[in-house]
Amino acid sequence: MSMIWSNMEYVPLRLIRRFLLSGAALDKLGGILPYWRVNAALGDPEAVVKGYAELAAEAWKPLEGLRAVELGCGATNATGYAWTALFGGSWTGVEPYALFDPGRDAALLERVRVHFPQAGPQNVRRLRDFSLLPEASADVIVSNSVLEHVRDPLGLMRQCRRVLAPGGFMLHKVDYRDHFFKYPFQFLTFPRAIWENLLDPGDLPRNRLDDHLQALGDAGFAAKVLRRETDKRAFRAVEPFLDREFAGRDPDMLATTVASIFCEAVV
Repeated sequence: MSMIWSNMEYVPLRLIRRFLLSGAALDKLGGILPYWRVNAALGDPEAVVKGYAELAAEAWKPLEGLRAVELGCGATNATGYAWTALFGGSWTGVEPYALFDPGRDAALLERVRVHFPQAGPQNVRRLRDFSLLPEASADVIVSNSVLEHVRDPLGLMRQCRRVLAPGGFMLHKVDYRDHFFKYPFQFLTFPRAIWENLLDPGDLPRNRLDDHLQALGDAGFAAKVLRRETDKRAFRAVEPFLDREFAGRDPDMLATTVASIFCEAVV
């Protein structure tokens, strides 16, 4: 019965999200819409960069002076300003979908300059196509809440393997929850055809942690999960109703909500 009641809330809101609200609208309205999570980089790029620094420290990897590439940097270069102010080196944002927003970018640059007056566009650039990056041109590749949106993780990881220089590494923070609702695993209960044709907002292919670890291994990376959170209570609520695509898989992996992954290329 609880699943029926939750779907009475979930399904209509999902349909509204898919057919009536654009991503840009959600960025503007996310603070007032129920259950929507606003991208942290939109408001606090310093926090995102400091999060990368914490993960790098756990992996015993310095970030100073490196050539950094950030996947899915969004509509601004704000994390690039914070990154180069903190670590020097260079930063390239790769963003194939979100259009650059000069006004928001300028406002976030001023925010970063409150703590880092030297921050600026020097050594910061953005590209729309990852394939434009030369081979072995990055020392570190990072992402924050991006991999869960990628429909072909193996293809992306192969591109990362090409771009990463010898001795380079990657840090990825992945949010495996449904991004719009208080039900973090509800989307695992729908058959693929219903999810993809009616409910998917267009950027949630429902890949789980084990899917990403498999893709990383197949692309030639050794991966280590530095941090992982689960919500086993919420997962138990949907476990009897899982679609057959997910039924029988490792429940601990399926119950993962957020994970931070460190990767190095296998020599």
